[in-house]
Amino acid sequence: MSIPPPIDLTARIGNRTVKPALPIVDGSPSNASELAFNSTLQSFIDVNVPLESTEGIQTRERVLDKMGALCREWVRSVAMGLGLPQDAVDGAGGQLFTSGSYRLGVHEPGADIDTIVVAPNICTREDFFGSGYIPPNPEDYDEDDPPPRDPNSLAERIRRHPDVTNFVPVENAAVPILTFDWEGINIDLLFARLNASSVPPNFDIDDDMVLSGVDSATEKSLNGPRVTNLIAALVSGTPERYQTFLTVVRLVRKWAKARGLYSNKMGYWGGVNINISVALVLQLYPNACPASLLRKFFLVFKSWRWPNPVMLTKPHDAELGLVVWNTYVAANMRQVAPIITPAYPAMNSTLSVSRQTLQILQEEFSRGHNV
Repeated sequence: MSIPPPIDLTARIGNRTVKPALPIVDGSPSNASELAFNSTLQSFIDVNVPLESTEGIQTRERVLDKMGALCREWVRSVAMGLGLPQDAVDGAGGQLFTSGSYRLGVHEPGADIDTIVVAPNICTREDFFGSGYIPPNPEDYDEDDPPPRDPNSLAERIRRHPDVTNFVPVENAAVPILTFDWEGINIDLLFARLNASSVPPNFDIDDDMVLSGVDSATEKSLNGPRVTNLIAALVSGTPERYQTFLTVVRLVRKWAKARGLYSNKMGYWGGVNINISVALVLQLYPNACPASLLRKFFLVFKSWRWPNPVMLTKPHDAELGLVVWNTYVAANMRQVAPIITPAYPAMNSTLSVSRQTLQILQEEFSRGHNV
């Protein structure tokens, strides 16, 4: 009997090799009964967990293409406004990235898209929001009106676009954001200002050095796509494995919403927590079919020994001066159920989970396993 080749779950991303934090528990494929149940589960998915239609996917791609072009036009206009040489204007660049469920491919019909515009250091937060603008004729503005914004800012360019509605800027948040609907699709747009003079088309957002010299808001903005990309890399060893990951994520999200557990604000799990936890179970059982992996998910987390952290890879320090999660800090902060983001700087994504909500989660994991 031939020995099957070893299963390699390492990933190469951002100029470094990332390895799973835990060893494989069982790398064998699903048996006949599990595959039979998988067929039944797929019938349930087809009816109850709908995918985005082809038309919807095309609309989202079209909107993102238009947004990317608009962002690059804005960066170019800032460079021209500063009187930079033509080669600097042409090379300033600027890139639009997505994160979360849309980036992974598990978004539902009608779901929003998390986006981030990464701009060079010539672009400021004031250029992004258009704040502090003094119009040519201030007397034309009523005191009761919102402060006028720079018409050349990205915020105003988006607000004035004929396909945009429900535009709301949130400038004073810890992570400033623009939220709006573009062709009926809800968009959350964050801003990241790099410590670099250009953001070329081949810019690697997964390289840890992109965080060198950035402010706190930019660090948090970059964290979204960096975490999502690393999760995707760690579950993408084969196309079948990635599809299993997507299927189980969609099912766990459906379960969490149905049981009232899909909310970080309420002390439960949100999207990134589910993504990381399903990815961990896939690392433990890399060749399981979706039905088998779903059952393993409930088995693993009904018996997980908190506050042992859930992590896909051990935290590493790129030595850029950013705080990296560690067990000592977690113990001092009494983190009861830490789920650690895999990208540098690693952090606990479940700070809002309390002992009370953890008990409810554990009861629901047990119930899910017994169903």
